[in-house]
Amino acid sequence: MNTNDLKVSRRRFLAMAAAGGASLALPRAALSKAGDHLTMLMGSGGPLLAWAPHFLAETMGYYKEEGLTLERIYTRSGPAGMTALVSGAGNAYYTAPGELLAATARGQKFKILMAQSAFNELYFMVSPSYAAKHSITGDSTPLGQRLSTVKNFKGLRCGVTSPGSITDYCARQVLAQSGLDPASDATIVPLQSTSNMIAAMANGTIDAMVATPPVTSIAAARVGAVFFLSVSKDEISGFKSLAGHLIEARVADVEQNPDLYAAIVRADTRGLRYVIENKKEAGEALYKAQFSSTVEPTVWASVWEQNWSQFKSPYVTKQSLEAWVTMKLVPGVSDPKALHLDEVLDMRFVDQAVKKIGWKASA
Repeated sequence: MNTNDLKVSRRRFLAMAAAGGASLALPRAALSKAGDHLTMLMGSGGPLLAWAPHFLAETMGYYKEEGLTLERIYTRSGPAGMTALVSGAGNAYYTAPGELLAATARGQKFKILMAQSAFNELYFMVSPSYAAKHSITGDSTPLGQRLSTVKNFKGLRCGVTSPGSITDYCARQVLAQSGLDPASDATIVPLQSTSNMIAAMANGTIDAMVATPPVTSIAAARVGAVFFLSVSKDEISGFKSLAGHLIEARVADVEQNPDLYAAIVRADTRGLRYVIENKKEAGEALYKAQFSSTVEPTVWASVWEQNWSQFKSPYVTKQSLEAWVTMKLVPGVSDPKALHLDEVLDMRFVDQAVKKIGWKASA
């Protein structure tokens, strides 16, 4: 893992966010100029595969070519990262858009600048003991049979990162699509981080978990977690239509320093192109840079092969954001028009980037 990647405790993180809030009149991002050091907020407890374009942009030297260096703060959860972004504690935020859309509905001003992944690659996994109890052999079992099995999951304890997170919504959808009531037929257990979920499954505190790669493969290797349902295979109703991980920023920061954000998007667009056009080499470079300390080399090849399909385009579509509303994943919002997405969605830097590098990226 890069030495500039920081994992912070909840107490220290909140203190940092509070300190950032004191400088709202002069946002941190507004102070950054070409050649400056950037702070990127990452909405998880550690590196996610969904951020491969960003990681490779640094590894391949694209940020250096833009005259930029960076550090990352892993915020442990999406909601905590949004708190930090609002406070001005970072230049940009890498995460799924749920918290941003909810904050936009409350009148806060943000921009979505680029897609990292086309959808949220999430897996619903069960513990080996729960799998044995319900005669589950894994995701090779026909989908219809697996969905029927969920109907017998009353009393399930499912680990998620935090209330209102994409993992929380996904767990509830898995239950609801099979006719169970997530509120009364199961217990959703917020555990703050995916590492806590693995520990909870190991000691029998939870029966299932929703997580993203490579945590899923780590859970399978360490505690025998069984893959059950996948977003990439369209096995969790509606979830593949949702916008995936994005680059987000405050409107004020983008307006005060558009050249900086153009440089960030250029670097990451080149990173995404490298992922798409050089699958094998990208996987090897990504593993060495970010995941060699957490994923066994014998496991990595299958992790990359199974999850590479989420990387498609730097563009974020309005429809993929509206899907968050139609799926009822934005509290208090029933009409996508209330979010004024034409103002939130800002693809000008992507347009400039693909033109500059001569890439005919799909929209």
